[in-house]
Amino acid sequence: MAVELEPLLNRLTSYAPHFGRLQGDIEAMVSRGRSQDFKGVMQNARLVLEALMRSLVTEELKQTPGKAMLDELISKFRQQANQGVVPTTILAHMGTVQAWGNLSSHDHSGSLQDAGVSVGLDEVVASLNSMLAVLAWFASKRGIVLEPSMRTPPVPSTQPNAVAPVSQVAPQPLDEAAPPAQKGRGPLPILLGAVGLVAALGIGFVATRRAPTPARDPGGPTVDVTPFSGLDALYASWKEPVPPAACRRVEDAPRLAAIATDVTALGVVDSNPESSYLLARATFDRDRSRSPALDKALACPGFAAASNLAGRAALTQKDFDSARRHFLAAIAASPTFVNARFNLALMFIQSGDLESARDRLDNLISENADFGEPYLVRAGLAQVKGDLDSAKRDACMAAKLGVEKAKAECARLSGSP
Repeated sequence: MAVELEPLLNRLTSYAPHFGRLQGDIEAMVSRGRSQDFKGVMQNARLVLEALMRSLVTEELKQTPGKAMLDELISKFRQQANQGVVPTTILAHMGTVQAWGNLSSHDHSGSLQDAGVSVGLDEVVASLNSMLAVLAWFASKRGIVLEPSMRTPPVPSTQPNAVAPVSQVAPQPLDEAAPPAQKGRGPLPILLGAVGLVAALGIGFVATRRAPTPARDPGGPTVDVTPFSGLDALYASWKEPVPPAACRRVEDAPRLAAIATDVTALGVVDSNPESSYLLARATFDRDRSRSPALDKALACPGFAAASNLAGRAALTQKDFDSARRHFLAAIAASPTFVNARFNLALMFIQSGDLESARDRLDNLISENADFGEPYLVRAGLAQVKGDLDSAKRDACMAAKLGVEKAKAECARLSGSP
């Protein structure tokens, strides 16, 4: 225990005096950890997290938390209107603390002769790593100075799946020099630059549509909380479907949730399809390279997120046939996976097949009318064809749906200064 757990408990001890009324609960986590009461550690961690969330709701959202429970408090920061207040990776860490806290607090067994929930060292280490990441982030946000030697590494706040989303790239005039035409396809206009695609060879769009709100936790023994909750929260923040059950290992879930974007940490874990996918994803986000680990994830049938990542990686090499095949596989595995469907449309634009791109965008918009970015891309296609009325309508709809860069395009097409 001393090798893995004691350094975490020492760090908690150093943090405790900086968190006001939570000091007692944090110190109780340490005491319970040293007595190997691992369920107690996780229960106290859940109480600490709930208090932190109530503070964030009060101070950041200017709302009264009332009697809201932890799941409801966390879900507020996953809503589109509040995105960015809490970084994606911190939300994932919160999900890990929440999941193990709930699982440790409730008796999920039936008969009294049945074994109860078993919580061991690996689980408590995963939970405490996440708890420390949350506390360090909260401290930095509040300007609390922690002992330098005790600080946890900074947690990235960027959206890991965003390569060069349309809404972050300034449109370019359509009359600038166009890229060379592709044989048999006709000219490929400056549309690519206008919607921010020409530099985004590995397009991995993060949809701005609101993710489904997790079910509310009533706090009773019937709550279905599993060790996968932290990972599932991370996939929800990425707008990706969770891996099929056959691609996951329950014993790995808490640790993977804590290190899901850390290439170094992922590189030394015992590989399985899900951990291999997370390693490949983190590697691609770091340097746009395709990790060999992706092949193990792709070998697991129906892994839609892995197929989508493989399509993005193929686009970096302009291997359009491979990209198309992988995106179609992702869509077949998860027909509602809007990122994969949008990426397929963008792939057709990059390859010069604008008609196929338009068909895909039309279908995507017809089934996801609140998804703003496809409207902006379709506006660019309409301008290529000289249909300025349609371009204006789509650009302004994208602006109405919250796509920031669409506002300028809507104003330009409307003749506004």
